[in-house]
Amino acid sequence: MRIAVVGAGISGLTCAHRLAARGHEVVVYEAGAAVGGRMRTVVKEGLAVDVGANLLLANYDRLHALAAELGIADTLFAFEAGSGGILRDDELTSFTPKSAFDVLRYRGVSFASRMQLLRYFLRATAWTASLDFFDLSVGDDADEGRDAHAVVTERLGGEVADYLVDPFVRTFHFHGSHEISMKAFDALAALFVGRDGFVPTGFRGFMSALPQALAAGLDVRLGKVIRSVRPAAVAAPASGGVRVDGEAYDRVVLAVPAPIALGMLEGGAAPMRTLLAATRYAATLDVAFRVPLSVAEDFEGIWVPFRESVVISECANDACKGCHDGTDCVFTMGLHAETGSHWLDRSDEAIFHDVALEWARLFPRYAGHLRGLHVERWPHAIPIYSPDHVAGVRAFLARTDGAGQGAGGVYLCGDFLNHPWVEGSIRSGEKVASWIEQSSA
Repeated sequence: MRIAVVGAGISGLTCAHRLAARGHEVVVYEAGAAVGGRMRTVVKEGLAVDVGANLLLANYDRLHALAAELGIADTLFAFEAGSGGILRDDELTSFTPKSAFDVLRYRGVSFASRMQLLRYFLRATAWTASLDFFDLSVGDDADEGRDAHAVVTERLGGEVADYLVDPFVRTFHFHGSHEISMKAFDALAALFVGRDGFVPTGFRGFMSALPQALAAGLDVRLGKVIRSVRPAAVAAPASGGVRVDGEAYDRVVLAVPAPIALGMLEGGAAPMRTLLAATRYAATLDVAFRVPLSVAEDFEGIWVPFRESVVISECANDACKGCHDGTDCVFTMGLHAETGSHWLDRSDEAIFHDVALEWARLFPRYAGHLRGLHVERWPHAIPIYSPDHVAGVRAFLARTDGAGQGAGGVYLCGDFLNHPWVEGSIRSGEKVASWIEQSSA
């Protein structure tokens, strides 16, 4: 078949890679100047900056298999630093959650709260075989229809909700735990207590190593903005197949954020359009600074609860993955969605100024030592896996009436299909490729 993949993020590239390996003619269209999406790396002033995702986990099974297949597995490594912490009442309390029992060492909440959280994690060991954080459509959870903040507050207390669960969600999703389904958090807990826990890793070539390796074997057309995708059901009778800006294909994969996919989709099945229209995203900024190694403390990451700062949600010290020039290293800071969503149109200079000022308020030792390096604007940083969204995606993917996935020759692909993080995106790409292959059988 002749197949178009719109979007050269990790899900689109993985899907294209699998389809091309099976002998299909695949063309990948990417509106930007580089592949990778949220796995891109840019180089500024000689320093590499991962502009989106800045770490991987040792238990990303599909990622490790893909890296081995592409011959880059030997560039994966465990981060050199292992420390981290959560800010509370102007004090940074060490917290490196690599296993359930690590919560007992955390002094940022009371002993009673730590015991409550430990009991919760011990219960989560029973869910490792039934819940899958990288595919939230899998398994049943009685609390799927409730948000994590409400459930945790009710069962574990407000202290755990505000100073552990909420900052954890915000560090990786930018929005608050009141917007994420408890099923997603339960699945995350099951991942946490499962094999390898939370062991951060990365590529020595930084995040772009994987998408660049995938793209090397594909027909990728950069700088190509697709404006129209017409499913077969609404195309002109003599057109044949799906039309992408007027060009005919047998199948089309939309591997772009839901609002962008909806904007280019002309007509199409109502359930697909409904799902795309209902999908919401957290918007944020990633702001990178040069920091003197002589000033930078030895930490891997810092979580900043919303109660401590309404601006900065987290800071990653990229020195832990070798990102320094012998003099300076890179700090990348993500912003809380409540602030980041309103700062998308501000100038880089204004953003550098205000973020540096806020960081110096939180940690005075850095005052005058942050030099702005790069601002990445993410209007669609990560899908919001709300109770309604998780249920809606599961219902859409379960349709067998021809109006769901693949309707009119169009397939949706990406993390918004209940497939969080890099590992989930890879799984989505592989799953869609398999569905397309089955449709041609």
